[in-house]
Amino acid sequence: MENASQTKKPNAKNIVKIVLNVILWLFLIFAFLMMVFAFASISNDYGVPILGDKVILNVVSDSMKPTIKKGDMLAGTTLSLDQKKALEEGAIITFFADINGDGIKEINTHRIVKKIVDGEDYSFRTKGDNANMYPVNVDDDGYSIKLDDIICTWKEGDTQIHGMGSFLSFMQSRTGFLCLVVIPLILFFLYEVVRFFLTLSKARGKKEISAEEKDEIRRQAIEEYKRSLAESAEEKKDDEQA
Repeated sequence: MENASQTKKPNAKNIVKIVLNVILWLFLIFAFLMMVFAFASISNDYGVPILGDKVILNVVSDSMKPTIKKGDMLAGTTLSLDQKKALEEGAIITFFADINGDGIKEINTHRIVKKIVDGEDYSFRTKGDNANMYPVNVDDDGYSIKLDDIICTWKEGDTQIHGMGSFLSFMQSRTGFLCLVVIPLILFFLYEVVRFFLTLSKARGKKEISAEEKDEIRRQAIEEYKRSLAESAEEKKDDEQA
């Protein structure tokens, strides 16, 4: 009974295999999520991941500190045209703006401080919450936000994960994609190839007779030969006596 119970206990080799399999499956799930994020980023005009009505945002500055900090990940909510028109002062929005005045629009997240309506023409003035960067009576200089520039809105209490934005930014970079997806996939493929050949070699080894088995067969053959000689001698002796 003790021997049977001992054989049922997993040895260190089996535990390592289980751990490796769990890690590999977790990586495959991670790689799948990366592909989903990448596809979600290129399947819209904004260049950011959009899943349903949620927009995944990476905060790259402290302009909204302390409400939002650099490195945060936010999940904003997309807006219809009517919802954009209904936005009021105090709302936090993510939008495209020519921040540096170089003709290139970048994604920014700031709070609306002024709403301007001229018939069907809507525009918004914004500023960051960081008092050290934005004096009380000064809003974002040089641009106003049109309805078409607005990507989504985010309010306090919505999804906000500190530090995750920096990780997502790294994942979306070429270096991050290489380190977190390409190289692990290559290692995973090599691991599976090695495991396949080891399994194949082990299967072939089972088909061959081991040295111990050959010795046992040889011993049994010798004993059988001696037995047959003894029987023949016994029969010959009986015949002579008859």
